[in-house]
Amino acid sequence: MVLGISFQASAQEATIVGTVTDPSGSVIANAKITAKNVETGLVHTITTNEAGQYVLPDLHIGHYDVKVEATGFKAAEQKGIVLQVGDRARVDFQMQVGGATETVTVEAAPIRVQTDTGEVSNVITDLQVSQIAVNGRSIYQLAALAPGASSQINNYVNTPVGGDANVEFNGIRQNHNIYLLDGGEDDDRGGAGGMSIAPSSDAIAEFRALTSNYSADFGLSSAATMTMVLKSGTQTLHASAWEFNRNDAFDARNFFNPTTKVGGAPNPAAELRLNVFGFNVGGPVTFGHLYNLDKKKTFFFYNMEWRRLIQGNISSGQQVPDPATYPGVNGANFGTTAITVPTQSQVASSVLFRNCPGGVAPANIAQGQPFPNNTIPSCMIDPNASTLLTAGIFPKPTNGNKFFGSANVPTNLKEEIVRIDHNFTSKFSVFGHFVAEQVSQGFATSQWSGDNVPTVGDTFGNPSYSGVIHTTYTINPTLINEVAFNYNGNRINIIPFAAQGLKSLGLPTGYISTNSRLFTGPNNMSRIPNIDLKGSTGTQFEIASWPWKNKADDYQIRDDVSWTKGVHQLKMGGSWAIYKKVQDLFGTTQGAFNFNGLFTGNDFADFLLGTANGYNELAVQDHGYWNNVSWAAYVQDNWRVSHRLTLNLGLRWDGVPHTYEANNRMGNFYPALYDPAKAATFNNNGTICAGPPNDNCSAPSPGLGTSPNSILAGIPLYLNGIGIPGQNGVPKGLVNNHWAAFGPRLGFAYDMTGAGKTVVRGGFGIMYERIQGNDMYDAGPNIPFSLSVNTPGPVEMDNPKIALASGTAATFPINPASITGLDSKSYKLPRSSQWSLGVQRSLSAKTVLSLTYVGNTNRYQSYRTQTNLPPQSDLPALINGANFNTAPGLLYSGFNSIVMSTNQANSHYHGLQADLNSQVGKDLQLRAFYTYSRAIDSAADSRGPGGADLSQTTDPYLGWRYDIGPSGFDRTHNASVNFIYDIPLLRNSASRLVKSTVGGWQISGIVTMESGVPVDIHVGGIQSSNGLPNASNRPNLVGKITHPNAVQSGDHVIQYIDPTVFAAPTMGSWGNLGHYAVRGPGRDNWNLSLFKSFTFSESRGSRFELRLETFNTWNHTQFNGVNNTVTFDKTGTRVVNNFGQFNSAFDPRILQLGGKIYF
Repeated sequence: MVLGISFQASAQEATIVGTVTDPSGSVIANAKITAKNVETGLVHTITTNEAGQYVLPDLHIGHYDVKVEATGFKAAEQKGIVLQVGDRARVDFQMQVGGATETVTVEAAPIRVQTDTGEVSNVITDLQVSQIAVNGRSIYQLAALAPGASSQINNYVNTPVGGDANVEFNGIRQNHNIYLLDGGEDDDRGGAGGMSIAPSSDAIAEFRALTSNYSADFGLSSAATMTMVLKSGTQTLHASAWEFNRNDAFDARNFFNPTTKVGGAPNPAAELRLNVFGFNVGGPVTFGHLYNLDKKKTFFFYNMEWRRLIQGNISSGQQVPDPATYPGVNGANFGTTAITVPTQSQVASSVLFRNCPGGVAPANIAQGQPFPNNTIPSCMIDPNASTLLTAGIFPKPTNGNKFFGSANVPTNLKEEIVRIDHNFTSKFSVFGHFVAEQVSQGFATSQWSGDNVPTVGDTFGNPSYSGVIHTTYTINPTLINEVAFNYNGNRINIIPFAAQGLKSLGLPTGYISTNSRLFTGPNNMSRIPNIDLKGSTGTQFEIASWPWKNKADDYQIRDDVSWTKGVHQLKMGGSWAIYKKVQDLFGTTQGAFNFNGLFTGNDFADFLLGTANGYNELAVQDHGYWNNVSWAAYVQDNWRVSHRLTLNLGLRWDGVPHTYEANNRMGNFYPALYDPAKAATFNNNGTICAGPPNDNCSAPSPGLGTSPNSILAGIPLYLNGIGIPGQNGVPKGLVNNHWAAFGPRLGFAYDMTGAGKTVVRGGFGIMYERIQGNDMYDAGPNIPFSLSVNTPGPVEMDNPKIALASGTAATFPINPASITGLDSKSYKLPRSSQWSLGVQRSLSAKTVLSLTYVGNTNRYQSYRTQTNLPPQSDLPALINGANFNTAPGLLYSGFNSIVMSTNQANSHYHGLQADLNSQVGKDLQLRAFYTYSRAIDSAADSRGPGGADLSQTTDPYLGWRYDIGPSGFDRTHNASVNFIYDIPLLRNSASRLVKSTVGGWQISGIVTMESGVPVDIHVGGIQSSNGLPNASNRPNLVGKITHPNAVQSGDHVIQYIDPTVFAAPTMGSWGNLGHYAVRGPGRDNWNLSLFKSFTFSESRGSRFELRLETFNTWNHTQFNGVNNTVTFDKTGTRVVNNFGQFNSAFDPRILQLGGKIYF
């Protein structure tokens, strides 16, 4: 999914500032400053003002030589100044008395302290991008090389929306990050905070991560702003080509993919084939003497890359139904597992024994009593259950009662990038880029669902595009205007396919489909419904939402002005953007059955009986047309108060009205519109009264209406409390817009000695985060324009219109609708208040040490909560199967689940961040980070596998207060070192042969050591939600949490959490275990690489580079997943399953071979 509108300033540029003085320290006015870009030959000229100061803004990144000339003084020059993206580099001169023909030249220090800004940021240099190997050549892994970053990335190929963007900064949710490409937004808002375009690392010059206190020209991101810059052409024609290859034949085994199965049978390795290959070329556009003779006018850069991946997706111990319990001639025998015949009050005998001779119970079967010999008679087996098992919806276990295995899924990507830079005059220039990326990615399980078995997968098609046109006009040496137009868009198409033994996605032969759905209509694809076993087994087969597609287009325009006035460098600007999205509604059009063991004590036994504790179905998969129009304005003043003190003063305004549906085809529940006098009346089976002769109804229920959607015409709906945009005061975007989003930005840098060696830096800022579009998209299936129905209590799998308790159904049930909506009209923008204070010290000309305290508090963070609640005293009855819809005292009678997005959650972060940046001699580049931090929140960072910013409260009665605890990405300790070492051996040999063959070796690597992230423990079984829809529960803690790390005999599992210290909460209550109360395992990972370079021409930089790259070099098993659901039966006894066991691990040792040739 995509939602992204950026109002960013010229994020790809840099600035040089400085002061010119004479030997006594007095300032020199009207000195001529000349800055030459070494790569392009372009020259920028300015004179110092009356304070002896100068500013050269909006410079392209690269290497510069800066020269100063003044009458009566020797010329002075600093060479080799490196400008990185977003830099504000200080280059001061102290001129010597002498003739103008004399020049004093010095080499610039390669690493400088920041004397002119209080922002907290980190640059990934061109050398790190090109020479530090990251698994899958992932940009996200490079982004994680920053203090304050917390990452759970697991070595995927570099892809956009389907990739792994799991990097959080300074304790803020990952989807509050924003990515910029040449200043234009490259962000997939609504899709877990990833990129729309995942550019080739060979096309990236460098990028900067702005993580706190950044200036007012950056907005709509409260976490990190990642500013990536594409490479540009230079005065010299350069080209390169590369190929990288990975193959499982060279790799170690994942812990969960052992060489043998139980019993000694060979177990195939998870397949892995990765090929990344491509080329680029860049240089001047010239036609001899006809055009661009001096090669300073037009430049081009073109990059083409293909990425091909086949990767075995490993199922690491998912419990699945035991084939020994599959039905046979004599029924289904559960061995020693006790199962109970459902009671008469739970399941009517007419339903339970409908297929038995005479429609009566077999001999020795009594409702409410144990099944004799724990065997379900054949006549009680639901025909659809038997048919689906034969079709292969569940994989067979490979190790005990668990499925270990791998499914090979392909990913194919083709990416083209072109960038053009053109200088019309010395005052007017333009650059632009166009990127086209085609992605086809396979998934072993159904994407964006709870599917956890690889019997159904899907193909994820994702073409994406990016375009930028950026103009710069120098009105005079102190006044510059920039205008930019940006486009960012993509498409998503998800198509399911059968896998791992499943014969077909269609309903298998023998499936009783006459009454298998609530609705008939254009979305009846005759597909297998979702089958979720949510008790002791926990197996979930989910497909019913697909196929699915969306289309997103984002257009942005902005204007920025830079004005230098005395000691003030002012920057101000404004922007406008429109975002358009067309997206299919999410929902299970083919139906979704839930089985949790309510009736028999075992979820699989419930499935075999066809007794579902719940059913959901979307009437029609409609689509919505969503728009968002936004504005922004800012002013920023970088004020050089003295030669020691610089203040960064800014103010930003973001006008961010809520996303709206263009045709007002949205419905939302508003408590103020609900009339208790029109509370629903019900049939005996829990459906809403449509009028006689239905059950006990003497008249239709009050509050009924009909849908404006022609597809749903004639279906009565309960609309009491439902609001539609434009009616009854309901705003266009369902909530009121908040326009007072003013964010001050304050920063300072104080040079303690005046020598540029020790600088104290700090700042404070307020950032606003645009509310994610998913709160609107997920409300699309609401009545009255769409209809997603949860059946009123337990139903029969053969016919979900039949209530189990009564065995009857209404002619057409008016089911209480479920609502996913927005809490109220006073929906505020998420706000982040951030601060920092630190010191930077230059230990030498090539080493800088930084120590910084970074903190933030984040308010109005979004989450979801169940608001349609009965009294808590009703919960035990609901757990035991009472009808939720007719529960006495239900707050909003006539509705089932009402899950509302609200923004009352908060989070806090405090971190001490150390950063050492050093160049040791000529051979070693070293960067080391350490962060000691604590992140706390009251709502998790995502709503599920998609990570889309709308988590749900656990206890809806207590709300967010029950969920206060460590953030899901909190790491107490996080240390990382990356380095590049050119081995000097024989590098300078007089023999070209010796130098070429024996010299030219390089070692590089990334070492990461970090403590684990927290694990949230949940309750499974009938107390998993305490009888409420869309809620969850945690257990009671009755002892000390320990980690036995015990290897179970005969099984390839490790028990990480002692399960005996957890107990079932009393019926209708929530457990006392804290939110994220268990700490997961830490990580110690080394990625080391060895390069050999064969030089053809030193003057032109022509060479061939052979690479051996290793990831998890020492092959340490690094667990990253724990089964976190502890299940209890109806008596409160803990069910022995795989709770507390590790169920996934990061990649084992991976070898990657590569070759690159440079011309």
